[in-house]
Amino acid sequence: MQQPPADDEFVDRPSPRAPFPTHAGLDDVDPWIPAPPRHPLRAIWPWGLSQLSETLEVVALAILMFLAVRAVGQNFIVDGESMDPTFENNQLLIVNRLAYASFDLSWLPGVDNEAWRPFGEPEVGDVIVFAFPGDLDRDFIKRIIAREGQTVSIDNGTVFVDGVPLDEPYIEQARAGPFVGEPWDGDFPEQTVPEGMLFVLGDNRHNSFDSRQWGMLPEDLVIGRADVRYWPFDQISLVEHHHQDAAVTAELTATQ
Repeated sequence: MQQPPADDEFVDRPSPRAPFPTHAGLDDVDPWIPAPPRHPLRAIWPWGLSQLSETLEVVALAILMFLAVRAVGQNFIVDGESMDPTFENNQLLIVNRLAYASFDLSWLPGVDNEAWRPFGEPEVGDVIVFAFPGDLDRDFIKRIIAREGQTVSIDNGTVFVDGVPLDEPYIEQARAGPFVGEPWDGDFPEQTVPEGMLFVLGDNRHNSFDSRQWGMLPEDLVIGRADVRYWPFDQISLVEHHHQDAAVTAELTATQ
């Protein structure tokens, strides 16, 4: 008589692996059972946390690069004809924000310099962009004519700095408006530029709202120096800052 199997003979044992694909396990899948609900975040970002972290890193790097570029340069659009013919209306410029950047080194032992400027200081002839003192939300573009400690005056249209006439080849006769063909022949009484101030004028003296009307410009309102034209494309170039030649500079220095 055949004996009944022992209890341990009912224990499931793994079957030998078939040498060909099988459908084992499909019996446990019921196609009529709905899939479990997805996490709400999956509807917004279906690629998983690893891809999310990588994307955040790229975004953070892009923001840092943008801030770094903005710290060095700033776009500026010329609005108006006050700098004609040097700049035309609607020209696009890049302003160098580091040109006059200053750093306070007084915290270093033995250093008394509170305004170290490694890239230079504002010079007569530089074209600068600044916040208008009368409305800080407006940016103007003008040319530096005199710096702190210098005297400035205008006699019959000729600008004098410390008693020496400036060489201004960028000044042309008016090309538009009621003054066509006429140079500006106005006057301005002699004044001394106070400490921390600049005297600025537009190249188009007939049509410029500048230090002749609203006074001296505080240096701390200067945004930077206009260095590059980049629009229109056919006018891409570096901006020429007309500084006085060595002879005139020496004469100006000697009169101070």
